[in-house]
Parts: sequence; structure tokens; C-alpha cells
Amino acid sequence: MAVKIAIIGGGSAYAPGLINAFIQHAEDFVGAELALMDIAGDELAVVHQLSQRMAESAGVDLTITRHAEQQSAIENADYVLTTFRQGGFEARAQDERIPLQHGVIGQETIGPGGFFFAMRTLPVIKGILRNIEQYAPNAVLVNYTNPTQIVAEAVTHFSDVPCISICDQTKDDERKILDAMGIQPESVMLESVGFNHATWSTHFTIDGEDGIAVMNRHYDGVMDNPDVSNRVKRQFKLAREYDRLPNSYMQYYYYREETVAEAKAVELSRAQVIMSELDSYYQHFKEQIEEDDPKLTHVRGGSVFGDMAVEVLRGLVTQNASIHTLNITNGSALPDFASDRVVEVPARLESRGATPLVQPHLPSEVTGLLHMLGDYQWLAANAIWNGDRRALTHALASNPLVVSLSLAEKLLDDIIPLQKDYFPEWV
Repeated sequence: MAVKIAIIGGGSAYAPGLINAFIQHAEDFVGAELALMDIAGDELAVVHQLSQRMAESAGVDLTITRHAEQQSAIENADYVLTTFRQGGFEARAQDERIPLQHGVIGQETIGPGGFFFAMRTLPVIKGILRNIEQYAPNAVLVNYTNPTQIVAEAVTHFSDVPCISICDQTKDDERKILDAMGIQPESVMLESVGFNHATWSTHFTIDGEDGIAVMNRHYDGVMDNPDVSNRVKRQFKLAREYDRLPNSYMQYYYYREETVAEAKAVELSRAQVIMSELDSYYQHFKEQIEEDDPKLTHVRGGSVFGDMAVEVLRGLVTQNASIHTLNITNGSALPDFASDRVVEVPARLESRGATPLVQPHLPSEVTGLLHMLGDYQWLAANAIWNGDRRALTHALASNPLVVSLSLAEKLLDDIIPLQKDYFPEWV
């Protein structure tokens, strides 16, 4: 039976790459409806038209519909893929700027910036869950919306809707590590566990050789290469220190002063850079609508974004029992963490969820920070979901990059007036 997949955030610059991935695997989605929904009407219209042209050109059996409201997109859906950005890049720019004024990294998913993003995101997630419960009671939520960990903690604790959260960061890290070494191996095996954007490898081989040994052999060349980013170089440093590969976001904790200094030194924040580029993406989309054979050469996220989301959905639809690194309830998979904590771990897909695969203990030298992050993210989800200002301050104060009640209060006092339209209950 053909499935319906609602895509909340279907007008984003990421969406055409996502649709392209569906087209590449259309044999597993024959007759499916992809219901694109977005509050950005103009962008949604462009993406919808381009998506239809791409599907027609490829000759695949996919129906792509456009929706301005969540209800019609979600109604009778089998899967709801969330990939939206509440507040857009304008709010993200504030998430980046405000913390830096207090000497803390401003970033999209971690630290205060990630907390502010969650404050905007969870109210929307609440509405999506209500619509799923009312109009698509058998649907599975596949969350690709950041901050992934906090969203997943909230959904799994406060809703009965089945939820799988996904993130492509490990795949992106793998690609950049190999590029830094200038190698194209035939096979790479990388498994990492922990929390979203806070993982450490448990198994890492490159063409059968220990991956850390390969990185150490290339270490000097990578460090001397001006074309390799400091972010990647810090991964090499941490890998040598801890003998396992860290998620690239770990730089913000282990090189706190350096990353703050770099963020302060740049003329434009990451959000501002993206905003300056957005028009060019949609211009490219409009040009491709006019082509007989549309080709995407200018799209946000590259291929990794769409490929991972579609691979997970393929696994759910075809029940192929494939294994992916997912953000799901721990159970007994990671013995170092509470059973009800959401963890990022290899898991085997089922028809309406996934079973996490049991992993070995992690060493104490890395679990200390992970415990702080896990507890913080649960506190954040709970405080935001329940609208408790005092708990909100306590949660932010527990963030490893904040650890200060007075700083947490200042950060909230600064951001709430700027973003009051997204969370009026805290004004």
C-alpha cells in the first residue's frame, strides 16, 4: 500500500535535496505522497514546483503536494518528517550573538543558542503531535529538527507518538576526516555513541585498519595544512588524546576558549553567512524548474542530509531491519546512562520504531561530560515543555557551557524580549 509522508519544513533550501533522495530510491516508495508543508509560502511554492519537475523528469511514481497548514499535510500520513527552523535564520543569528556577548559560544544546537532554539521549537512540536494524534494516529514521527536531543527527550517523555530522531553529523564528520587526510578508502566502518552532537567512536576502521592509527599517521600533515579547518584539526587532537574519534561538536567543550575567540573574531556569524546565500539557492531552484532535466548543483546540506532521512524512511517502509545511528530511548543499550534517557546509538529499524543495539561501557574520562549533557538536555526539555520559568533558569544553568545561575538569568533576560513572539508565556 502506498504511503503518505508529511514533510514539515518542506519549503526549506534543504528540501530539494531531500526530494532528490526520494527520487533516487523511488522503487521503495511507489505511489507515495510527499506532502510538503511550510509557513514560508513563496519558498514552498518554488520547492513544490521544482520537486514536481524533478519527479516528472525522472519518470517516478511519486505524488508531491503542497500545504500551507499542518493539518492537511499530516492528515492520514504514515510518517511525519520534521525538518523546520522556527524563527528562521534571523532568530539563529540572535542565538549566536547573545551568548557571545557574555563570553559563551553562540551556536545553533549547543550551549545557550541551542537552548533558545529549543524554546522556539518545542511549542511547534507540541502542535505537530496534537495533529498526529487527531489526524494520523498511526503515524511515526521522524524528527530531523534541531536541537535533536532536546526535541527527542520531550517527545519521548511527554507523548505516546512513536518517535525516531536522526542526525547526519557522524557521516559528515567521517567525510571531512577523510578529506583532511586526502584519502579515498574502499571501506570505512564508524560507529559512535553518546548523545546528539556529543558522541565518541566505539568502532572505527579504515580499510580494515584502526582508524585512529590512520589519523595519527596523517596527524602532522593535517596540522600543517592551512586548508583544513580548525574544527577538523581539533578532532585529530582529541582523537590522539582519547584514542577514539569525537563528534566534531566536542570542540566547543574541550576547546572552549579557542572556539569562543574564533566566533568573536569573524565578521559574520554562520547564520548571517547563510542568509546572504539563501537567495542564490532559490534562484538556482527557479532556473532548474525551466530545465527539461533539472539538476541540483546548489543546495543546502549536500547529499548527506536527504540520503540519511530517506534511508531511515526506507527502512521503516520496507521493514528491512537496517541499522542506523539514531536518537532513541536508551533502554539498556548504553550501560553508563539511565534507561529513559535518549541516546545516540546504532539501532535496528522496525516498522514503527527501532531497537538500540547494546554497546560496551565508555571510559570515565569521557562519560563525565556526557552525564552533564544528558541531564541538562532532559532538564531543558522538561522546563520548556511545561513552561516553568524557574525550571527554565535552572536548566540553562546546568548547561556545561554555562554552569552559572546568574549567567543563565542574564541570558534569558536578553533573549526573551527579542524572541517574545515565539514564547509569550515567558515575557
